[in-house]
Amino acid sequence: MDGLTVESSIWYSMCISSEHLDFALDAMRATGTMYPTAYMTVTRTAFVAAVNAVWLLAGKSRQERRERALKLRADEIRIQIVALREMTIPDGKPDAARNELIGQLRERQTTLQEAAALIGVDEDVTKMRFNQTKAIDWVAKHMHGLADPLLIGATQSIWRSGSAAAHAQMQFGIMRMSQNEVVTDVAGGRIMQLRGNLETDVGPAIVGATLTLNEAFRLYDLRRAKQI
Repeated sequence: MDGLTVESSIWYSMCISSEHLDFALDAMRATGTMYPTAYMTVTRTAFVAAVNAVWLLAGKSRQERRERALKLRADEIRIQIVALREMTIPDGKPDAARNELIGQLRERQTTLQEAAALIGVDEDVTKMRFNQTKAIDWVAKHMHGLADPLLIGATQSIWRSGSAAAHAQMQFGIMRMSQNEVVTDVAGGRIMQLRGNLETDVGPAIVGATLTLNEAFRLYDLRRAKQI
């Protein structure tokens, strides 16, 4: 279907998740260093990409999966347009190039709107929004069931911790002060040494992303074998 290829969105997410997991493991082996936040940032991307693949694949019908892919793609194009429109660039050729790119994205929105009509969706694609947090919550419940709040909460925690690390938020370090050493410098000041922790941070983040990616591959194989 022109403008909307469900499998491409799914496969891209799975590839990105695999890439980041592979990079994290390769970096740990190569450096032998447990960095405090870098691995959490990388595994966050692996986790989010895997979540999006599962969210797209887990729709119970082909129609639902198409509608989810439509929403995700529509929001991606909207974000691209907003980013280009708000970018500060010189007048002249750079501004003309920006306007040309925005025009191309608008054309994609038109094509996407036509695809939406073909699958019976009347909503304006320019107003569609994809909520990442809600998708993560949905996938956590899909994978672990409503009867296991501990695993659901752990999955949500992986997302929150990874986001705090990726956005350089001090809360990530402050919440781990009791886990790390506080030393006194030559001037008498106290400095916290923030260390990476395999057991409580990086390990669970890698496991969470891996389990989610495994579910994506399971659903992908299921959809290929049984067209529903």
